[in-house]
Amino acid sequence: MILDILAQAIRDKRCLTAIHKRTRRHFAPHAVGFTSKNVPAAFVFQYRGETTSSLPFKGEWRCLHIEDLSHVAENGDRWRTPSNYSLKRQTCLEQIALAVPEG
Repeated sequence: MILDILAQAIRDKRCLTAIHKRTRRHFAPHAVGFTSKNVPAAFVFQYRGETTSSLPFKGEWRCLHIEDLSHVAENGDRWRTPSNYSLKRQTCLEQIALAVPEG
């Protein structure tokens, strides 16, 4: 189950690769939970791969709906947590089930 893979990656601080809306993304998941519309989602730092918009060179925070993810697997890349990581500042998840601790 995709949620289990995401949760284990958060616990172990492992990076993942997945297909999201026909784009291959490489990311470090930092939190899973539910949006304000009760949609299961993940708050991730995408550092490489494709997007439907653009991805800055150093990566960017993204909110990915879990139902839109497939082919999720660990990729062996080093863990990434940018210095601006803050659960208080993110607007993706209204309810957080599991997250990487801040600090």
